[in-house]
Amino acid sequence: MTDQRRVAIAARVFTLAAISSTALVGKVGLGGLWYAVGIGAAAELAQLGSLIPVRWVVVAEGIATGIIGVAGFPAHEAALPYLALPALLAGMAGGLRWVALVLVSEGAAIAATWVLVLDHHNSNLAGDIATWLITGAGLGVLGTFTRRNESRSASDASYRSALELIRQLHALSGRLTSGLDPVDIADEALGTVSTEVLVRRAVVVIRQAGTFTPLQHGPGVIGYPIDEVDQLLHRAWQSRQPTLGGSSIALPMATDEETIAVVLAECVTMPDERTVERVMRALTATTVRLNAALLFTAVRESATSEERHRLAREVHDGVAQDVASLGYLVDNLAAGTTDPTQAHDVELLRREVTRVVAELRNSVFDLRNETGTGQGLGQSIASFARHIGSHSDLTVHVTLDESAVRLGPRVEAELLRITQEAINNARRHSGGENLWVSCRVQPPYAEISVVDDGNGLGSARDDSHGLRIMRERADRVGADLAIDSPASDGRGTRITLQLS
Repeated sequence: MTDQRRVAIAARVFTLAAISSTALVGKVGLGGLWYAVGIGAAAELAQLGSLIPVRWVVVAEGIATGIIGVAGFPAHEAALPYLALPALLAGMAGGLRWVALVLVSEGAAIAATWVLVLDHHNSNLAGDIATWLITGAGLGVLGTFTRRNESRSASDASYRSALELIRQLHALSGRLTSGLDPVDIADEALGTVSTEVLVRRAVVVIRQAGTFTPLQHGPGVIGYPIDEVDQLLHRAWQSRQPTLGGSSIALPMATDEETIAVVLAECVTMPDERTVERVMRALTATTVRLNAALLFTAVRESATSEERHRLAREVHDGVAQDVASLGYLVDNLAAGTTDPTQAHDVELLRREVTRVVAELRNSVFDLRNETGTGQGLGQSIASFARHIGSHSDLTVHVTLDESAVRLGPRVEAELLRITQEAINNARRHSGGENLWVSCRVQPPYAEISVVDDGNGLGSARDDSHGLRIMRERADRVGADLAIDSPASDGRGTRITLQLS
């Protein structure tokens, strides 16, 4: 039995175990579980005689899962997580082209079954399908990466990597990125270096659009200003060899094809050549994991960004236009109303329609506003704050102090969403006249504050989740979130974010 065959069996077993755990606790029905077991068993039988290539077996496996999951929804909902498995196996068996074929085949089977069987849109089903197809895309990329490793080496390293991916698949039944966090892996790299080299401060650096960006700083209060050692980083990145510069050493984390990251450390005493070689060998396994994690994160963030833009288009072209059309109908109603009481009610209705249209337009801007290669965190916050100022009664004051060095992409994204929520809360609920937004970014340090002169928070509603979500986002990136109300003189609210 080949290693690839063993991995396929392990993958099916782990996936069915994950589905079973969900079904047995009563969250979904058992019907989909039995269908998933049947599909997996049929796929294994089809490969026993090696008469059907494994690539076509996994394509058929994905099509069958899509048809059964949709045709029997919600009774067969438990089968839907199985959609992610064929893409992983296709990546290991045939590479990216077969991953794409599996995902397209699954999508086509789902669409055809939906049209033939379901007569209405089901948002829960659509959300589940999107989640597992995106998961399949990420796992397919990781499977492709494993295939390339296997072709370069006859060792069992690829087999262990594949088993690790299967464990990730099991965890993915709960969270998309469990165990594939680049920041956590960067922490491991820093720990590996610090066990061999006595360092004052250290940082793991990645490269985005030609610019070096800190991924994770070492523990301690002293950050590493990487803009001061830019040439050292460039030499290490290009040469893929340890590079010395003054009291600093740059240790590239590189594969045979490319440099993934650089560990930059300021040393108390410079390590000797043997120590450096030992550290580089120890970083090899972490480099592979970091490469996979960054790739998976890029797939996830790309899918998330595309979905945000799709939702923005749908809101703008759909419900926003429909509500705006209601405004014209209200205007016609107002023109034909002579009764003073009715005229007052119509005026109130017109104001409410106008408010809803403004909220929808702000939501569209919120969805489209994000950090990117051309716009950092401070610029994105300033753009959003000025948009709110021009579409509300608030006078917005913005103060920026942003370094040319960027925070990590995930950190920037979370801090931006927290700030957007804080600004939106002030616009909707504060009743104030002024809003002060300040942003200071000096990696690894960042501080953002949003202050209004309104009525303060008051008592929270039972259905209010905004502050809880803000705290959860802050916890994800290790930021401190402080909320003070009243802010000063018995009025206003101050929300402060600190990252160090």
